Amino acid sequence: MNLHEFARRMPKVELHVHLEGSIRPATLLQLARRNSIGLPAQDVEGLRDFYRFRDFAHFVEVYVTITRCLRTPDDYRLIAYEFGADCARQNIRYAEITFTIATNTKYTGLPWQVILEGLNEGRALARAEFGLDWGWVFDISRDRPGTQDQVLDIALSARDEGVVALGLGGPEADFPPQLFERSFERARQAGLHRVPHAGEVAGPESVWAALRLLHADRLGHGVRCVEDPALVEHLRERQAPLEICPTSNVCLGVYPDYAAHPLRRLWDAGLLITVNSDDPPMFGTDLNHEYQVLVGHFGFDADELEQVSLNGLRASFLPQADKARLEAEFRAEFAQLREESNV
Repeated sequence: MNLHEFARRMPKVELHVHLEGSIRPATLLQLARRNSIGLPAQDVEGLRDFYRFRDFAHFVEVYVTITRCLRTPDDYRLIAYEFGADCARQNIRYAEITFTIATNTKYTGLPWQVILEGLNEGRALARAEFGLDWGWVFDISRDRPGTQDQVLDIALSARDEGVVALGLGGPEADFPPQLFERSFERARQAGLHRVPHAGEVAGPESVWAALRLLHADRLGHGVRCVEDPALVEHLRERQAPLEICPTSNVCLGVYPDYAAHPLRRLWDAGLLITVNSDDPPMFGTDLNHEYQVLVGHFGFDADELEQVSLNGLRASFLPQADKARLEAEFRAEFAQLREESNV
């Protein structure tokens, strides 16, 4: 067994993946047909081309198109179940999935409780069939700051239904963390975890603000911290987890290619790195592919691959008892994989 096969078979955790951005093109076509929604293409191949990232405006267009095709609780049940099936295929054992609840209530007209009930029915089906689980991160869309109190209130109300954190996504450069300080402070006071995107399109100042003003427990992306040595040292000392998505960063033009990406430098500097897929079909990736990138482009060996996986578990918001149980399972699987390989 070579390193690529080791990476494919190893147990994994994913912390930065958007549910809407994970919907398969074939499923989008199915949803559009049953809900009588027009699409820019009428076959799977055409939709794959539509999904392919061109620029941020097109990315938003794709996201809105996807969300408009979701209309019923059955639709939400389907996309959650299929997400679980895709996790099982990659041996992802736990995930924390971002979902933009306010956009979905806007386009469907459904109460958030109905949407979440559908999502959790799909989650339960996946748990029963595949033996995996996940938590929800309900995120505020930066270009709709007026929804932040609504999203936070929903997230707080749904903590017993799988919501583990408040997120913040969307156009980072135009909507700085300062606009959302109020809702993130409320989340902190209520004991809800906080995972804003920061340091992707905007630079180190966005990361500093996410830490100081939004009290971030984890940072979505965070890669541009590399531009500020003091920030890198601060993140190392604090062991603040970064949710790095290499292929997404390249597709979005944050870096021109993997060779220019700072993941290896940040890893070698001692930061707590996790690796994730972000919006898999939009960027032509999945978590298995991201681990192949670690091997092929960043030179990770088996020990480092194992540590990345355990970092994801460590940085998750699972209760400590569940983390300990999963870590024991992961370590046993890694030991078995090493027995079967020469890596």
